[in-house]
Amino acid sequence: MKITFASEAAPAKDAAVIRFVPRDQRAKLKPAVSEEEFSGKANALLYSRDTGTLCVGLGERAKIDAHTLRSAAGAAAMFLKKIGRTRAVVQLADWPKFAGPVVEGMVLADYRFERFKTKKSTVLESVKIQVLAEDLAAAKAAGKHGETVGEAVNFARDVANQPANLLYPETLADRAEKLGRDFDLEVTVFDEKKLRAGKFGGLIAVGQGSVRGPRLIVIEHRGGPKSEKPIALVGKAITFDTGGISIKPAANMEDMIFDKCGGMAVLGAMAALAELKVKRNVVGIIASAENMPGGGAYRPGDIITTYDGKHIEIINTDAEGRVVLADAIAYARLDCKASAIIDLATLTGACGVALGEYAAGFFTNDDAFGKRVLAAAEKAGERIWPMPLFTDYEEQIKSDVALIKNSGGRLGGACTAAAFLKTFAEDTPWAHLDIALMAYREKDRADMARGATGFGVRTLVQLVEGY
Repeated sequence: MKITFASEAAPAKDAAVIRFVPRDQRAKLKPAVSEEEFSGKANALLYSRDTGTLCVGLGERAKIDAHTLRSAAGAAAMFLKKIGRTRAVVQLADWPKFAGPVVEGMVLADYRFERFKTKKSTVLESVKIQVLAEDLAAAKAAGKHGETVGEAVNFARDVANQPANLLYPETLADRAEKLGRDFDLEVTVFDEKKLRAGKFGGLIAVGQGSVRGPRLIVIEHRGGPKSEKPIALVGKAITFDTGGISIKPAANMEDMIFDKCGGMAVLGAMAALAELKVKRNVVGIIASAENMPGGGAYRPGDIITTYDGKHIEIINTDAEGRVVLADAIAYARLDCKASAIIDLATLTGACGVALGEYAAGFFTNDDAFGKRVLAAAEKAGERIWPMPLFTDYEEQIKSDVALIKNSGGRLGGACTAAAFLKTFAEDTPWAHLDIALMAYREKDRADMARGATGFGVRTLVQLVEGY
């Protein structure tokens, strides 16, 4: 998609015109339309084939924010693609401060995973953003930022959507190394030999049931002074999760290709931060394994030793994400000397039971860092919701034979999983996003195609930029 900016002018004859309409302006449309035809609610659509104009509702004016415009722009793009219109002019004279989110929304809506489809759907060829002359320079800068972040999210989505026979720890590491070459990032990959030598017991245990060995992928962006401690972005990337010996039911197991989405958010964020040349030291750490029930698989009852020497009793091999993240978080704390750590993981179905498909669970051991993460998510338009970390949850996962066990049972499952991870962050400011039901969608949304969503990329970028 080619994105350009211009001061107001007559749109090209072959381009659809997109107008954003708050609910209080619905009655002023010419020709008049009934509320049944066009309510003006957020993402409501009214298309005139005669004029080629698409009106998109923004809802109540007092509630309009960047996310409103991002979603509205995405809804407009999805609609135009469906009716075969590939060129658009977005009239943004009334909303120039939202140029970045509008471009971001258009970019996100233009993506659909169709690599293996014979017939491809329509894509947008060009989008022109029109603002007043005095707003042009600022809108261009914001739009470029929005385009960069949107493309990074789509990159994360594209890798996350790959099937497990093509995308597994080794090929994911290859993808990360290519990213490093493309964006001048330093990438270090720990293969099985290096993981064993380094005593990364969590990754080795989870990955040993598969013929495809695990990897720890470390991506460094050095945008700040050498003496500056990095922010660590840690992601779970289980490229396929059968549950191991504690095997999952067969129904919907194909969705377990999305168990790598936390790691993909880190991958996309690192691409964006490099492209934006953010002046901050950041390290992305991706813990990747394939959880299979092979002859060498780890078992319930096993006791494993993590990278920082802590002992875990395995209760359920399907609680594997926290086991690989234990190594990654410990590595961020010990080797990277991280000033703060944030991890993202499709960790628990329990978080989805608590919050549905509407928010990611958010946990932290540090109020000041937690406030920064919450503010970044709000600005990025990704909804996260604070969850408790009572000491009761730590008691629930105490082991009789080791320091800790990897499952405390069904009650409070998302909270006990977070308490488990907190153990490995120790005193380092840390936050955890449980993105299990936010990472992918089974059906198209008004402003985004089904499949991986890239959730978390925007929050991570915003967090680092505003740190």
